[in-house]
Amino acid sequence: MCYIIFVNNLQNEIIKTKKIYREIFLRSQEAIDFQIDAIKKQSLCNHCTKDCKIDFNKITAFQKFPPHCRYRFWQEAALNLLETKISKDIYEKIQTIEEKRKKYTCCRCSSCCRLASSEYSYEELKQRAKNGDKFAAEFVSIFVPYKDIEEPRKIYPEYVEMLEKEAEDINSIHFYYCPKLGADGLCTDYENRPDICRTFPNNPLISLPEKCAFSEWKHDVEIIALTLHALIDIIGFYKEKLKEALK
Repeated sequence: MCYIIFVNNLQNEIIKTKKIYREIFLRSQEAIDFQIDAIKKQSLCNHCTKDCKIDFNKITAFQKFPPHCRYRFWQEAALNLLETKISKDIYEKIQTIEEKRKKYTCCRCSSCCRLASSEYSYEELKQRAKNGDKFAAEFVSIFVPYKDIEEPRKIYPEYVEMLEKEAEDINSIHFYYCPKLGADGLCTDYENRPDICRTFPNNPLISLPEKCAFSEWKHDVEIIALTLHALIDIIGFYKEKLKEALK
């Protein structure tokens, strides 16, 4: 009965998080659009060409304008806004997240050592390592894959269930363990541990088991992190479209 309640609550939490992200994404997009639109008022049409067929009542920041059109200044100003002020705001929020992380200390639950997970199989990770992926290279230098999902399920069934629900596809999750973990739950080669171990967790949007001391940090900064994720995605797309329009 308790297990069924856990799964139902977990599923509701995942659905809730996705809904929150969609709302944050839309609000972030509206806020950026508002700032870009405000700049447009400074770039009134200068009638640079008689042949212009642009309907200025329906213009967007991503369309092509004639070479001497003042609305190109609007596009340049919008691009500058994204690359300076908004990017600076993002950097400051990232600093806030990192500062909050310093308040938490590893409780040595060893979950990250016993139950490392990845969307990539061991062979895919090795291939990524060969292609220069530093994270993948460090990961395969330490972690070993479990034979099947039932092994990690015996160790921490609730966490495995959580990851399965989040991924929505059992075959997309691959579990690994570190063979250097001692019987006492401590690393037997602690001084030589790689950066991926030293900096874990460096992203509050990754899945963490509740027993991990950093799960509280994750819950504390999750909304900020989701907002940053949305802003970075929107800004990346907008910058690409603006640069294409200005060519």
